Amino acid sequence: MFYRAILFDMDGVIVDTHQAVTDFWQRWSKIHHIELTSTDFHQHIYGCPANHTLDVFFSHLTSTERQAINTDMVTYEINQTYTAVNGVVPFLRTLQAQNFPIALVTSGEHWKVNAVLTQLELEHVFTVTVTASDIKRGKPQPDCYLLAAERLDQPVEQCIVFEDALSGVKAAVAAGTLCVGIQPWNGHVLLQAGARYVVPDFNAISLQVSANGPNSLHLQVGSAASLSLQPRR
Repeated sequence: MFYRAILFDMDGVIVDTHQAVTDFWQRWSKIHHIELTSTDFHQHIYGCPANHTLDVFFSHLTSTERQAINTDMVTYEINQTYTAVNGVVPFLRTLQAQNFPIALVTSGEHWKVNAVLTQLELEHVFTVTVTASDIKRGKPQPDCYLLAAERLDQPVEQCIVFEDALSGVKAAVAAGTLCVGIQPWNGHVLLQAGARYVVPDFNAISLQVSANGPNSLHLQVGSAASLSLQPRR
């Protein structure tokens, strides 16, 4: 089977934002006297749209109080210094050089995408981008990945998704894609959620141009699998 496109989550896949996201929600939970557990973070914060997190844990707040959190988030995310996940930038550059369809699919908003891509000098790498503003239902619902495949004009079942969060893996699996987890720790949780493979970062992934032609690639995922990539002509 050939895979026709690759869809990338952003937080935890393109950039390492685990600690920044944790710090932000811990700060606001303390302000509003809310206890958040590790399970809360994995199920309702990491990889989830901010409105989902607010609905689950901050539903008692007034609209003004919720807006204060959202406003603070914009400032916080725009002013972050972002660090790329190991190996992801050369991996993306190789896909771009081969004209392979790739999408950025994130629960973040456009301002964060702009900040990340500008800092990493990846502004023109992705074929399409899907943000939280483009969909009504966020991860773990499959809508974002279904929309990305539609915008790329590629069959969703022939798309590979890179995800690091439980909600994102569930969304990718529900959409019908092959999901590869990017997780340096606790990878078994992503496997249990339906990820086909899990690797610590993109240094464990390689691309080789096939003898079948310049647009035919082999994606090596650790020692687990070799996947054939070929965009639809």
